[in-house]
Amino acid sequence: MARLFTTELTKRQQQVLDWVHAFTHKQGFPPTVREIGAAFHITPRAVFDFLKALERKGCLKRGNLGARSLEFPAAQKHEAGCERCSPVRVVGRIAAGKPVMAAEDDLGAVPVNSEWLHGQDCYALRVKGDSMVDAAILDGDWAIIRKQDTADDGDIVVALIDDEATLKYLHREPRRIRLQPANPRMKPLYIKPEDLQIQGKLIGVHRSYDSRGGRAR
Repeated sequence: MARLFTTELTKRQQQVLDWVHAFTHKQGFPPTVREIGAAFHITPRAVFDFLKALERKGCLKRGNLGARSLEFPAAQKHEAGCERCSPVRVVGRIAAGKPVMAAEDDLGAVPVNSEWLHGQDCYALRVKGDSMVDAAILDGDWAIIRKQDTADDGDIVVALIDDEATLKYLHREPRRIRLQPANPRMKPLYIKPEDLQIQGKLIGVHRSYDSRGGRAR
């Protein structure tokens, strides 16, 4: 007799799912099969079996980009506790410090107040570094970015420099662009106007706290 299909997770499946969620939340991108296997002391084949079971039960989706392409459909539909929220797609990390790569993988979503979005095309990036602390943008925050390729002086923008991205204030000066941090201990970046690619403008910051009142990581 065939076994009845159930969406209920086994204890071990729930442990794997919780670990993948925690890793993704902390790092800003999902783990590889090798990293999952190392965490649970299981073979890659066993990891694939867990991922297939979790995908079949609707808990995650495996993308087509190989490693680090896990998605969380449930997160994209999350509205609990925020009736006025809309899911904003997470696409990677952004440096508030030295530039880092801003990956274009789909890493789930964060719920954001719909009033911020005004129906416009937005995405979220996990902040890494402390160069924007005086603008109240902290390491581990989610930067909510409106897609656009232009910005005004004084805007906080995602600037792409040689395929690496950083979050800074934009200032145009004679014959150069100044990307200004909001941290007096850090120096601005200077680039040629023709080297600047604006990927979007910051419209808000999403931050969560744990039950003890500290920052959630």
